[in-house]
Amino acid sequence: MNQNKKASNAQEDLSSLSMRRRQEVLEEQKTRKKTRIYTIVAIVVAILVAALLVWDSGVIQRNATAYKVGDYKFSVADANYYFYTQYNSYAPYGVYYGLDTSVSLKEQEFAEGQTWYDFLLESAESEMQEVAFLCTEAKANGYQLSDEGKATVDDAIQSLKDVAAQSGVSTNTYLNYAYGRYMTLSAYKSVITDQTLAGEYSTYVTDNYDISDEELTTYYEENPLTFDDFDYEAYVLYLGLAADYDDEGNPLDFDPDELAAAEETLSEQAEQLKTVMETGSEEEIAAAVSELGAGDMNGLPSSSLTYYAFGEWLADSSRTAGEVGLVNETSSDSNGEEYVSSIYVVRYNDRSLDEYYGANFYNLLIQANAIENEDPDAETQYDWDTAKAEIERLEAEWLADGGNADSFLTLAEENTDGSTVEYTHVAKDAQNTEVNDWLFGEEHEAGDYAIIEDSTLHGYRLVYFTGYDEQYYWQVAATNAISSERYNDWISAAKESLVSAETSFIRYVG
Repeated sequence: MNQNKKASNAQEDLSSLSMRRRQEVLEEQKTRKKTRIYTIVAIVVAILVAALLVWDSGVIQRNATAYKVGDYKFSVADANYYFYTQYNSYAPYGVYYGLDTSVSLKEQEFAEGQTWYDFLLESAESEMQEVAFLCTEAKANGYQLSDEGKATVDDAIQSLKDVAAQSGVSTNTYLNYAYGRYMTLSAYKSVITDQTLAGEYSTYVTDNYDISDEELTTYYEENPLTFDDFDYEAYVLYLGLAADYDDEGNPLDFDPDELAAAEETLSEQAEQLKTVMETGSEEEIAAAVSELGAGDMNGLPSSSLTYYAFGEWLADSSRTAGEVGLVNETSSDSNGEEYVSSIYVVRYNDRSLDEYYGANFYNLLIQANAIENEDPDAETQYDWDTAKAEIERLEAEWLADGGNADSFLTLAEENTDGSTVEYTHVAKDAQNTEVNDWLFGEEHEAGDYAIIEDSTLHGYRLVYFTGYDEQYYWQVAATNAISSERYNDWISAAKESLVSAETSFIRYVG
């Protein structure tokens, strides 16, 4: 029966009724219509309320894509991890960086035209780009997370749970505090897994660069201050002119005439000392240095010479034994005009490349406790006897357990008090004196060990020697430097070619 016929029948039925009954039927129809409308409205409201509750719970935002790098997607929870990792690295030292943790990041200027929020988000996105690229490359080349990497992820999860428990809060509450309200344990594990995979693959790539001996030699020749030991004598003479300051404590520019006179005097003094260093005896040099008030710049390690103007002069391959030179150090006034603030007087004697092999070893440190003393001015005394007894006990325990590398590593990891357990590619003079003397004072074989008193760390170290590098230390250092340069160039080029974009959900990050 069609709708028109139904309406006609209904009209006929009404016409046969009394006026009163007809009115009652019409009222019943209105009531049924209102009921249907109210029911529909109730259903719609229920759906909206449910949607609002889901929205307020953060489920939608948490899993929504906030940032995309190619086909690689980062959820709001993922992006918050990288954002808050950046933030947490600055927040504890906010006073040094100009960060006020009590003020919105979007209301604090980091640099001209950039807020702290912008800076942290930009840094987070840069890291996400690298992780996305490396994970994509790893999967494309069949590289999978190692068992050690999986263990690293598991350890991170357990460490998180332990810290939360120690803080007296649930794991999710701690995650929300550390990485924002949208972080969950599953999201944390996912992002840590990707980050660990990216780290492993970057190491895999870097370790597998093919670097020739010619490349190593070229790198060495271009970076002599990094590798060579220099035999030299150097003194510094300063501009004898004191700066004046305004009422606010800002230094004022020197009077031009006074500056010119002071520079001339400085130059004359430098020439005088140069002449003595070229022709005089050691006693005469010492007397001239004292008379002129020159500063002693001798004995600096080669790695430090890069920070001084005379370092480049020493590294010049044209230097000859006994040559004395003058090297100016300049400063600039408020107008950008340069002036000579000091002059180095330097004598070059010799340079050499120490070709030795870096050391590798395991380490277990037991520090001696400081002995309490009521006199605050008294020199601190340490309980060396107790520390030595403990290190000897651990040594005996290790020897009873086989005395090998595996048992030592296990013992060290279980008993270390925060010190490094494994050292690799160790250079001469990189360790404290007593340990350095043992490592390089005589040749060792893998398996050699000793208890060594470390006066700097105030404790005893049980050291287990695992072997020397196969290349000279300078070759290992050059290999690492070249590999790092290649990797950085590779990553930089990749980032420039990546297509990345924020989505509207980026507003829930931070």
